[in-house]
Amino acid sequence: MYYGVGYRPHTVQRAALGASRDGQLQAIRHEGHQETSTYEEFTEALLSATRFLHSCPNVHTRHRIAPMNVHTPTYMRAPGEASGAYALESAMDELAVALNMDPVELRLRNEPDRDEFKDLPFSSRSTRECYRAAAERFGWSQRTAEPRSMRDGRMLIGWGMASATYPMNYAP
Repeated sequence: MYYGVGYRPHTVQRAALGASRDGQLQAIRHEGHQETSTYEEFTEALLSATRFLHSCPNVHTRHRIAPMNVHTPTYMRAPGEASGAYALESAMDELAVALNMDPVELRLRNEPDRDEFKDLPFSSRSTRECYRAAAERFGWSQRTAEPRSMRDGRMLIGWGMASATYPMNYAP
């Protein structure tokens, strides 16, 4: 099927995290597979955020691209970091549950002071302050932490949080 405008490539991702009991990440493995057309390669920035979003001494990413008889994928409403960050942050939420730890606290414990992949300082990064301000304004401490425990009648109500990035590309 062909479209007049682009669409994101379909992706299949696997993310695995290892952490100490106190929530310090020890290993991240994030693999992604995506489609592209046979006549023009498009590579989504699927795993880029995994390399710098959280502090971790051992990070492995692997991105595979499968040429197929499809229209060349492209960006849709934003660059492709969103798809990869969704998988990574879902894994972080599952890790928080396994550790019986608040998801905000887990992310605060793993907030990097620098880009560990490139070994460079961040030009700016206010993630800690953003987490704390958002948690306070949203009433995060008032929520019931156990998954599937909040309801409105028969409807389940979920409160979650995740980190996201947007690339800042520049030229000299």
